[in-house]
Amino acid sequence: MNRRGFLSKLNLFKEEPGEMLFYGVQVVVNTGSDDHMRSKIHNVINAPMKEETPHEKKAFYKKIVSLILEQEPFFEYGHWDYLTNAADAKAEFNDWVQEIEGSLASEAEETGEAIDEQFRMSSDKQYVVLSMAFLLENNDSHSNFFEMIDLPESEYFIRDTWPKLLKAIGYIDFEFALADAVFIMPGNEKDGFSFEDLHSEGWEYLKPIS
Repeated sequence: MNRRGFLSKLNLFKEEPGEMLFYGVQVVVNTGSDDHMRSKIHNVINAPMKEETPHEKKAFYKKIVSLILEQEPFFEYGHWDYLTNAADAKAEFNDWVQEIEGSLASEAEETGEAIDEQFRMSSDKQYVVLSMAFLLENNDSHSNFFEMIDLPESEYFIRDTWPKLLKAIGYIDFEFALADAVFIMPGNEKDGFSFEDLHSEGWEYLKPIS
């Protein structure tokens, strides 16, 4: 399940703004046998939004962040990135969207109970992956956001860092958001990944949250 919201100033500018930044956060949660978290987030993502105003967009992401933070003790792996070079930022946003959309489970063969090694290593559904990506104008309106994610590299993957990375999304000024995307993988409210899936090819970039 995914939602891409382009408050699409990218389509309004004759020329794209020269200063752009990318911010992306991906967290792997061990849900055990509890399906409630994944279904709640799925429902928020799937709910219709009356208007994609900056106010509505901020409220939307605050709901998602609030739900995922309830599961913080069960965060096991993660990945995040932050780029301030405009060309790199736009390319990275597009890469995240394209690669994640390509891996979303949407076919019956990908989400069934039987193991089909073409799609899954196991039929266990222990983990879900939440990913959020943002392409933003790089300006002073994001000063509080910058402060939240200004962390020494030694702290990138310690447990105390991850609430900060997620809460930082609440400091994004969506008046200056060019594009955003959120994904919960696999692609429906009941499915999940196994330990074997997350240690197979394509997931090597994930780091343990310790």
